[in-house]
Amino acid sequence: MFISNNISLENLKEFKRIGIGFSGGLDSYVLLHSLLVSLEDTSKLVVIHINHGISKDSDLWERKCKDIARDLNIPFYTKKLDFKNLNVSEDALREARYKAFEEWAQEDDLICTAHHKDDQLETVFFRLMRGTGIEGLKGIPVWRKVSGLSYFRPFLDFSKKELLEYAELNGIKWIEDESNLDVKFSRNFIRNSVFPLLLKVWPRFGKSLQFLSKEALHSQSILDEISENDLESCRLGASKELSVLKVNGFSYQRIRNLLYRWLSESTSVSPSVKQLEEVINLITRKQDSQDHVILISSKNNNNSHDLRMFRQVLYLLPKEYCTELDQYEESVWNLENDLLLPTGKIGLKETKGKGLSLIHKSKKITVKGREGGERCKPFGRDRSQKLKKLLQESDISPWLRDRLPLIYVEEELAAVADLWVCDKFHTHPEEVGITFSWTDNINK
Repeated sequence: MFISNNISLENLKEFKRIGIGFSGGLDSYVLLHSLLVSLEDTSKLVVIHINHGISKDSDLWERKCKDIARDLNIPFYTKKLDFKNLNVSEDALREARYKAFEEWAQEDDLICTAHHKDDQLETVFFRLMRGTGIEGLKGIPVWRKVSGLSYFRPFLDFSKKELLEYAELNGIKWIEDESNLDVKFSRNFIRNSVFPLLLKVWPRFGKSLQFLSKEALHSQSILDEISENDLESCRLGASKELSVLKVNGFSYQRIRNLLYRWLSESTSVSPSVKQLEEVINLITRKQDSQDHVILISSKNNNNSHDLRMFRQVLYLLPKEYCTELDQYEESVWNLENDLLLPTGKIGLKETKGKGLSLIHKSKKITVKGREGGERCKPFGRDRSQKLKKLLQESDISPWLRDRLPLIYVEEELAAVADLWVCDKFHTHPEEVGITFSWTDNINK
């Protein structure tokens, strides 16, 4: 059985379908063959071929892979990538492949890929040359979950040489991709130029790199254990809120470790050292400020978050939470139906003795965002105050203040969302008025 001894095939039973990343090359063909002879139930297998469209033979290889799947009576799925630029980067190709896997997958599916020991060494060395921390030195994990999809690499304990021996023993005829020799790709350069030279001088270079990777795995496990305990003690009611006072009770090194774990888990963004430094600078200030840190995922520019501090709490907010209601875009409101706005919905109902007086219903009513400098004398209070002061006293988070709708009667501020109706516009106790309800769309 050509499956790593430390991997149990029992783990595969829980998945509905098992997609095999299949290029038709040596590695993926050995993976397909070994799973076919090892699994009791092969009906779950699906051959997934990603046609990169870069080589002149790409379509030919796709047809050959389809023929192989047909001969083995295995369902075949293919995705053709549209790369017009032939100098596309390896990172872009990898991200496109993973996106294609996600498009194919359904709930409880698994993707198997044929990464082996040599790939692992190339990955660690490549990351080392590009600059990485302990997390990167761990290399490729046997099991990994990305965007809810599980990935399995059963060959990480086997070398390319062992896969070749298996293929020859079983008469496998694989596709040779000439691009594997093109040293303009970083991994090919490492594999074909760098490693042979290093091995001549240091024959144990590969084992040393493998040892470094395993030590990084052990060290990262300890760091993860520490960060998990630290996070548990600093989290507040929501998983995306941390007590700044508790975080600042740790050493600088533990704060960095804690923040890295928190942000990686919560956003799928691996923060850079520079970003971590910016967060630490934010939370070590003695007072809250309007400064914030923006994190953007390299894989998905829509997956951006703001880190903000308020009342000694660090908040991790999806970028849409910080969208403001435009102060220059007025929405005319007839006070007949609920009003939908970019930041939420404002509703209304008639209530005796409360809210906006009905005498204003026939006037021009407009709604817009906060501009700054507005004043309101809330009903029941003895004086007018700046809106900024009122919002601060009410403990409303800064990023929520500029999302609130301000209701104007004939260009004069009459109400602030469902918080206050200004005294001049409030109904009398014996009369029916209009009360407002505000639902911010980030709370859905």
